[in-house]
Amino acid sequence: MLATLQRRGPDGSHAWRGENAALGRTLLVTTPESRIPQPWQHSQTGCVVVSDSRLDNRLQLLRALGINGHPDTIGDGELLHAAWQHWGRDCANRLRGDFAFALWDPREHRLFCARDPMGVRPFYLHHRPGQLIAFASSADAVLAHGGIDRNLDEGRIADALIGETEGIDATRTFFLSVQRLPPAHTLEWHDGRLRQDKYWHPLQDQLTGLPTTDDEWIEAQREQLQRAVQLRLRSQHPVGSMLSGGLDSSSVVALAGRLRQQADEPRFPSFSAINSRDPGCAETAAVHAVLAATHSNGHLTDLKDMDALAPVLLEWWQRMGEPFDGTMVLGASVFHSASRAGVRSLMDGVPADNFFTTAGYDHALVRRGQWRAAWQVKREYIAAYSSPRWAGLKAAMRLPGGLLAEGLMQVRHIRSERKEFAGLVKASLIDPAFTIRVDLQGRFRRYRRNIAQHAQLSPDAKLQSSLGVAYITAGIERYNRIASHFGIEPRPPFTDRDLIAFQARVPWHLRLRDGRPKWILRQAMRDLLPPEVLWRPGKEHLGATFSATLLQGLPVPLPEQLQTSPVAAYVASNKLQVSAEHWRNTPTMLRIVLLDQWLASRLGTCR
Repeated sequence: MLATLQRRGPDGSHAWRGENAALGRTLLVTTPESRIPQPWQHSQTGCVVVSDSRLDNRLQLLRALGINGHPDTIGDGELLHAAWQHWGRDCANRLRGDFAFALWDPREHRLFCARDPMGVRPFYLHHRPGQLIAFASSADAVLAHGGIDRNLDEGRIADALIGETEGIDATRTFFLSVQRLPPAHTLEWHDGRLRQDKYWHPLQDQLTGLPTTDDEWIEAQREQLQRAVQLRLRSQHPVGSMLSGGLDSSSVVALAGRLRQQADEPRFPSFSAINSRDPGCAETAAVHAVLAATHSNGHLTDLKDMDALAPVLLEWWQRMGEPFDGTMVLGASVFHSASRAGVRSLMDGVPADNFFTTAGYDHALVRRGQWRAAWQVKREYIAAYSSPRWAGLKAAMRLPGGLLAEGLMQVRHIRSERKEFAGLVKASLIDPAFTIRVDLQGRFRRYRRNIAQHAQLSPDAKLQSSLGVAYITAGIERYNRIASHFGIEPRPPFTDRDLIAFQARVPWHLRLRDGRPKWILRQAMRDLLPPEVLWRPGKEHLGATFSATLLQGLPVPLPEQLQTSPVAAYVASNKLQVSAEHWRNTPTMLRIVLLDQWLASRLGTCR
């Protein structure tokens, strides 16, 4: 199991073995305390702890638990054990930062595990009641234990083929025998019985001293994000950030650069993908603008150099954790660049797009009889995401839908889902009989319901957050799998629990204003970012271009080759008769190639 995780932890491997339990860790040194050996065992109780963690409130925890000594000399194993002894199951709720950990108590034959609120650190497990529980930082590591069946979850195969339902839930994997511990959950195993409990949701934390004016909210927005960035700069090795030229990652780079400048330290390293061949590329122009305006040192991966990157990316494709990972050619290129520059921890802007949601808020206001406020929300939403032309009139026409009876709402949703699902199936090469066998339409319906319910509102409609939805977890986990291949630890500031709690309380008129989403963040960063980035309207991204360019340089499988490959069991043979050139550069072709590669590697027939 440890050998499978060597890329994730290249700095050493250690194991502890007891009478009927064993724990191990591969090490990636990123903080001073991470050098302290694990698994860690308490001399009096015999309890053993192993963790993948970066705890941001270490000083507060040490004081609360009465642990003396220099913080850098006290490892997370000792700290987590003390927290568990003091607070029991509630210990996970007291932690801040990113973590996945396990504690074995040999006195009671009890296992306790926990995962951070947003699932930045992965946790996969297999449970065979009364016989075995195995867990690790990857599904492949769990399977490496041996004696665990490798039967595929064909529903996930279908998800990969249509490319939409990756985030259908927070537990399934591509293997029926391996599950994920959801974010913000604890796990307790005792006497062969398994118990899981949720310890946090985005609206639960109580905050005091909140701002009262718009200017105070804007100032607090920057302070909260800067605090989250500063916490993630604490490291034993260089920390950097992705820089896409969008508002979110640009804000992270600008704040980190300013902190470095104030400390009279070298420029903050950022890592970007650009296309120098296209003078009109908005993404490239935005990256250069941020680099010129901030205290950062840009490392640029150019699309024109893709031929040189191809061997590295192909090797990553052969080892990718899930077929979904292979679509992130741009992300893998940037992680590779960071690794070559000696950076071990990388920040980014994920998942800030979901921070400033107003989805469902208009209907909540309508149901409370607050029509004018609801109209204002709807008007701003239409102006930002559709067209400012006649936004007020369109809002007035659409608002009554918020009063539709539940039955009528369900009918409307079902019609919309059926149309969208039919389009996805038609655009793919999936075998219609296979879609029926796995009830793909039912899966899609469940996925759409999850999205529709993603915006959590407090009973008084004053708090709102969408950070608890499964598709966000899926994206965060995908980043982690890719980063780990290159020996990189992701540190996304926007997953900071305290920042999420603050963001849930930001008034709607500061989230969406003047036809601009993320209005409060734009205002908070107005003296640190150039206007062309601060008010950039579009979401142009080079991701699809990087993927298509890599695909162009590959020997694309011909239809007759795919007929005898592992993926053939899940695609329609008549659709494979279409010319390979016809779908060489399409998302459909990319999904087929990635799934075929992943299946071949897992079935031991990799070409």
